[in-house]
Amino acid sequence: MAEHAPSAAPRRPRDPFEEEGASGLSRVREAFSLRAIAVGSLMSLFIGVACPYNCHVIHGSYLDIDFSTGAAIFLFFILVFLANGVLRWLGLALNAGELLVVYVMMIVATTIPTMGLTASFLADIAAQYFASPENSWDTLIVPHLPSWVRPTDSLAIRWLFEGKPTAEAIPWAAWAVPLAMWLTFLFALYFAMIAIMSIVRRQWVERERLVYPMVALPLEMVKAEEKPGFTNPVLRSGWLWAGMLIPALVVCYNGLNFYFPGAVQEKLVLGTRLDIFRGAARLQFNISFPMTGFAYMLRLDLALSLWVFSLITQIERALIKMLGFDGFVSAEGFVRHLDGYSKNGGGPLVCHQSLGALLALVAIGLWMSRRHLRDVAAKALGRGKEVDDSDEMMSYPFAFWGTVICVVYMTAWLWRSGMSLGIAAAMVVLSLAIFYGITRVVAGGGLAAARAPVLPSTAIISALGSEGIPPSTMVAFGLTYVWMSDVRIFVMASAANGLKLGSDLPGRRRRLFWAMAIAVVLAVLGSIWMTMHIAYTRGGANANDWFFRGGPQYPYEFLGPAMNNPSGPDVDSFIFAGIGAAAMGALTFLHHRFLWWPLHPMGLPLSTIMMTDFMWFSIFLAWAVKRLVLTYGGPKLYRKTRLFFLGLILGQFTACGVWILVDLFTGRVGNNLYWV
Repeated sequence: MAEHAPSAAPRRPRDPFEEEGASGLSRVREAFSLRAIAVGSLMSLFIGVACPYNCHVIHGSYLDIDFSTGAAIFLFFILVFLANGVLRWLGLALNAGELLVVYVMMIVATTIPTMGLTASFLADIAAQYFASPENSWDTLIVPHLPSWVRPTDSLAIRWLFEGKPTAEAIPWAAWAVPLAMWLTFLFALYFAMIAIMSIVRRQWVERERLVYPMVALPLEMVKAEEKPGFTNPVLRSGWLWAGMLIPALVVCYNGLNFYFPGAVQEKLVLGTRLDIFRGAARLQFNISFPMTGFAYMLRLDLALSLWVFSLITQIERALIKMLGFDGFVSAEGFVRHLDGYSKNGGGPLVCHQSLGALLALVAIGLWMSRRHLRDVAAKALGRGKEVDDSDEMMSYPFAFWGTVICVVYMTAWLWRSGMSLGIAAAMVVLSLAIFYGITRVVAGGGLAAARAPVLPSTAIISALGSEGIPPSTMVAFGLTYVWMSDVRIFVMASAANGLKLGSDLPGRRRRLFWAMAIAVVLAVLGSIWMTMHIAYTRGGANANDWFFRGGPQYPYEFLGPAMNNPSGPDVDSFIFAGIGAAAMGALTFLHHRFLWWPLHPMGLPLSTIMMTDFMWFSIFLAWAVKRLVLTYGGPKLYRKTRLFFLGLILGQFTACGVWILVDLFTGRVGNNLYWV
């Protein structure tokens, strides 16, 4: 009896990270290749140099001040759809995994040049330039500033803001010591941020399965490498091009309005506002294309929570103002200092409430991660040899002990800068907790723009009262504004998104740490050099007004009056922080215990910040459309419309990037088409 021929085995889908070898067999391609890191290094250095130039000279659209990392998205668009095509013609094209490694380096580099660090850094540590008899900084502030944390050459400081004579060289020697000392602190901070994210990667990605909305766009873009050219489904999708077209048209119309104000009518402003409760609160109805796109990637309950809690906060602010609770806070400076709600009222109280919720989110998250963290600690102490960390970017002992050493060093650095030792330790721990909490909301909640509801220094002053804090510590608080003030983007969040992207890439994953480290170093050095060059050749006073005028004076305009008029602990802030923590605990309990509960607790902690007030309506629109799509069209229609919303993100940042190039070649300045 003849034997039957064996049936052919089912063919598995082609992996975009594999290629056909000479024998016809697939082999995994290295994602973390040296050429990918080399390309990422060049792009990181370019970001470090180009972003300050755009911010201070062109005064164009901000593409590097929020977690959306618009500069990285724009450059990645050019790399994937243009530059890699040329490289493919030369036989040197980067594969999909290598492109993602380059993207990770770019999003890390984008955290540095402007809002994340450098734009504030140089002017902030030279803020004694603004000392005058009226503000008494010469006697109140400057004597408590150690010489090694700031330039002491008065001429070098004056030239930074006013520009140097043409024949003079940039006085690098005056900056050598403070730059060297600050860089040791900053690199310790950035290492700790990356290491902490490496420690919790497995917990967040594999066990809790956070959403990571911001990695959806680059993952879709590299699908073009499976079928290069216009044969791939991504570039052929009308949904993607329709999504890109809408923001591109709006941005181009506003750009033309800037160049031809007589020929093109008024600039399009996609937003309005509505006063409620007799003007006690104000609702902003703004449409942000990128935020709408990111929000569409969220789970429905999380998107619902983000806009619902924002509205609840607005009502709470109105009630606080209408009931006359504005006077609860110890100083008007708190209102302006926290989040700019001096006109709306109720800002400080609800911001402390958000801080309590954020810290509760951190505590709950650490408790949920306790088994994983216990395994990490055991591995670091040599007692958990069975714990496998071979797939991690950093070995657990390296990440654990590296974080410990960096925390100790940062504490010692702040202590030497003038803080009392206990407050220095509290400052480091509280700052890392706030960074960690915001990163968790960004990774799980997709907020493209966020910042701390209350600064650690403000929280400590609220807790202890300014009368119980030595003057040297108060002044040292001002130095922390360099790295922990109006920071709307920082390394930890980009590292978290980068680790998510790197989780499924083939190759030697330990190289990803060095890729991130190189991106940080190049962006820091490149941005410092460019910012210094611009300030000394053009005058910092002619650069970005906030970073060289308002920002440097901001810390001491608050701390100076607090030192002159000391007050005790702010009991009201304690109460509202406790309310926020209790609400977070209750929401978490309801979320985990009852399937029918509609609100996700992650929407609460950042509901009070100004950016959420701007973005809530965009989140609402994305939530409403997604709910309708899933109800009447199901997953198939969602997958199609998903490309439309990703196109909103890509179209906005690509159009803004193109206009920056136009402004560069035409020499026009001030054409800011920023998305909020």
